[in-house]
Amino acid sequence: MKFAHMSDIHLGATTEPRLRELEISTLNRAFQICMDRDVDFIIISGDLFHVNIPDLFIVKEAVKIMKRFVDRGRKIYLVYGSHDYSPNATSIVDILEEAGLIKRVGKPSFSNGKLRPEIIVDERTGAMITGISGRKLSLERDYFRYLDREYFSSLKGYKIFVFHSAIEELKRKGEYYEGIASSDLPNGFDYYAGGHLHRRVEDPRRKIFYPGPLFTGWGIDLENTIKGERRGFFIVEDGRVEFLDLTPFQGIYKEIDATGLSAFELNSKIKNFIENTDVRDKVIVLKVFGVLSRGKTSDVEFSRIREEIMRRGALYLHLNRSQLRSKEFESSTPIGEDIQKIEENIFKEAVSNRKFSESKLINEVVALSRALFNQLKVQKKEGEREADYEKRMEEIALEVLGIKDLLSG
Repeated sequence: MKFAHMSDIHLGATTEPRLRELEISTLNRAFQICMDRDVDFIIISGDLFHVNIPDLFIVKEAVKIMKRFVDRGRKIYLVYGSHDYSPNATSIVDILEEAGLIKRVGKPSFSNGKLRPEIIVDERTGAMITGISGRKLSLERDYFRYLDREYFSSLKGYKIFVFHSAIEELKRKGEYYEGIASSDLPNGFDYYAGGHLHRRVEDPRRKIFYPGPLFTGWGIDLENTIKGERRGFFIVEDGRVEFLDLTPFQGIYKEIDATGLSAFELNSKIKNFIENTDVRDKVIVLKVFGVLSRGKTSDVEFSRIREEIMRRGALYLHLNRSQLRSKEFESSTPIGEDIQKIEENIFKEAVSNRKFSESKLINEVVALSRALFNQLKVQKKEGEREADYEKRMEEIALEVLGIKDLLSG
């Protein structure tokens, strides 16, 4: 038996044309390797797409790639991730399954109050595949509590459990998202196919594996790739796990501390970096931070800097200036590594003066606020009436808050 394990592909996460080309070409390389290596099936542990209804150009390109594999009589199995899951709308994952291109595993069912996610038996190999999909706010954690563990332990044969949740014991310092304990996983499986962690993790003793993303086109993940985090997927053959490195670009990471510099001096320092660095065909992550001694942040010529770096042949520039401040505005500027971190810091600041009976509730309130904020960013559909849009937004909010059933009852 030979299968591939991918995760966190996040198709459509970037709108930058060059990175979008890399995103699609990397997916194509991965599937071509799977065909060349004659794998029996592919498992995707969530977040195939970056949003539940992605850009149709991205969908078309992905369908072409996956169809070539499926047309060879092979299967693609997956679970929802936190990005392609939707609590109240049809996801593109559902459409692709209806078309017969993919198969979602672990659809929930209950027996005597115990959760028995649907088990799919792969026709070629006889492997039994099940799992639990990821949800917003890591709400899938509750499902693990109700698993019918005795039932799964009684099954005979090669068993794969697919999930999209962080394992608490495997998280690094600074990874704040909620997770599950390794003991929450059902016993007796031969391979635990994890997703959600954006880095490769191999825990052979507990048979838990996270391949990390195939490709990452934004913020902190670009930075980590340049710093050495390899991107790719696993091929598992007769119990042996092999990582295939598909890291699609070389890069340069540069930090510039502007503390004590004037805007003019900072411009000169960045210009010196550009003139003395070979940026051709590389992804550049430029992080500028600190407090300017004179001048405003708007005096720093970031547009010209971007133009010059791209003119010199860079593949892409990710410019992180969220922690650059002018001295006169230092006290009032929310900071963070990227947009998501800035939003999180703003919500944390908003709840900092509230009293909670348990400190962990602060993180839950922040997570709930961010989830609600992200859902309410959804724009009105073309031709949708204002009243229908408002009703849809209200239903989304109630679903995220977990009180939809309460109010309807």
